[in-house]
Amino acid sequence: MTTSMIPRETATRLTLSRRESVLTFVLLTLATLGIGLLLALDPRWGYDEAWHLYLSTVSPWTKALEEGLVDARPPLHHLLLMPMAQLGSDPFWFRLPSVLAATAMVPLWYWLLRRLRVVPAMALLGVVLLITSFAFLELAVSVRAYSFGLLFLTIGLLAATTLVPRTHSDTTGLGTAPRPQPLIAALGLTIAFAFIYSALFVTLGLILALALVWAGRAAPRLRQTLEWLRTWGFLDWTALLVWVIGSLSVLLWLAVGHGRDPGTVAPVHLESFTLCEGDSILEFAWCGLVGNAGWLMPQFSATTLGQTLAVAVFWTAAALVLVSALWRRDNARVLMVLAAVMTTAMVFAAGVAGIYPFGGLMRHQAMLFPLYLVVVVLALDVVWSRLRSQRAQQVVGLAVVGFALLGLYRANSSNPVGEAHTDGMLPEISGALACDSGQTLYVEGQVFYPLYAAAYAQGIAFRATLTERDGLPVEIPYGTGWFNGLISPRDWDVFTMKDACGADRTLIRDRRHWTLPDAPDARLDSQLEALKTSLGVESLQVIRLPPEADATSADEPPAARCPMHR
Repeated sequence: MTTSMIPRETATRLTLSRRESVLTFVLLTLATLGIGLLLALDPRWGYDEAWHLYLSTVSPWTKALEEGLVDARPPLHHLLLMPMAQLGSDPFWFRLPSVLAATAMVPLWYWLLRRLRVVPAMALLGVVLLITSFAFLELAVSVRAYSFGLLFLTIGLLAATTLVPRTHSDTTGLGTAPRPQPLIAALGLTIAFAFIYSALFVTLGLILALALVWAGRAAPRLRQTLEWLRTWGFLDWTALLVWVIGSLSVLLWLAVGHGRDPGTVAPVHLESFTLCEGDSILEFAWCGLVGNAGWLMPQFSATTLGQTLAVAVFWTAAALVLVSALWRRDNARVLMVLAAVMTTAMVFAAGVAGIYPFGGLMRHQAMLFPLYLVVVVLALDVVWSRLRSQRAQQVVGLAVVGFALLGLYRANSSNPVGEAHTDGMLPEISGALACDSGQTLYVEGQVFYPLYAAAYAQGIAFRATLTERDGLPVEIPYGTGWFNGLISPRDWDVFTMKDACGADRTLIRDRRHWTLPDAPDARLDSQLEALKTSLGVESLQVIRLPPEADATSADEPPAARCPMHR
């Protein structure tokens, strides 16, 4: 019997018994849960965490509905967070769902790697790479939807690997048996889209990759499209219907939000992740690739040499996996690499069109994480399968673990895991809650969410007052009542609250200005006067943050060609 007839798991000398594999896997899963719970204990709120806290606890609920539409964010995560508010005001309870979702992703991740025919030892190392990844831990302990989005993306990818032809002439992937995998893939990808809009890039990339794989492996059958469609069963058509209706529903929510005049103006720095007039498209593409490789592999320095190495290592690994998979006719692995390439290309095109950042902050590229990490693990598996001695495999295994821990150390040292490290309570915010803070407060956009989180921690509730039920007589040019608020976003919001001594306060939030202009603004001044008259107040205490000092991060030396953002 030749070696080629032996299964891949036993073709190498280093093997794990089933008991050893299960025990290691369970320990890694419990370690993920423990690390997540430990990091979630941080009592501070990060900025985006405060934003999610606001959307899941603001009263009345119609205000949360309006806010979700104005800012065009999927509402599913906020609905899941609402019951957590009943458990207490500590950030831990709001982070707990994200930690549990990240923990649930671990067994699915291992299952996905084994479905891609990764040997058990390397699949366990792939789990180590996952749970020691800065990107994974950052999203796992934040009050944001990305942890759930990654969980359901993994489910979709796992189901999608069963939809490819197994051999050159195999045509049993779709429409030949009543299998639930197409429906599972459709549900997973659609739910992921309902958590994070950027999951749509992965879905479309996966569809294009599937089409290419089928065109290359089952072309004769695909030429007879009508006959092929006639073979579809109930579950196949149900899967298509679920994906179309689900995606259109989320797109409708997105379109309603973006089809109107926007609410709070986004920070200016987000514009640096889309192609602007006069920018070099090649420079933009390169910096996007650098940004994505930077958060995936923080082991490399942020110098030009380190950035070049990170990009070169990842895409060389992708080419290696693709060539190896094509040679072995392993269509599931081909699918993963093509999906990574297609998704990256579409995000780049969106960046060029100015509709989505490319290579921007890590959370903007979170949907690429499972695809990119799969490519890395598959590349390591290709190398692992060529090692013929147990000692060599042990050395490589230790090197992989050490490399993973180095990346986590480097990333965490410059930008600690979790959002709560950003700042404590700023003096401007503590002053707004003080007993002598004044009766009416006016805050710029960037102050509002941290102020809300600080007040929530002290048991101070906000209530939107511009509703028909409250009947506040406002005579300024924006709609009153929650329904009008959905149709025509307001320039500002008015809330009632109390200070630390229990005295009533009126708080006005500016939705048009992330930061208040330094120069006089005639339109703002006139609207402010109208608002003061309508509320019957003589003066407003303006709360704003001091401008940030220009500083270079320790991980962004001047020699770097492109900035690194996490």
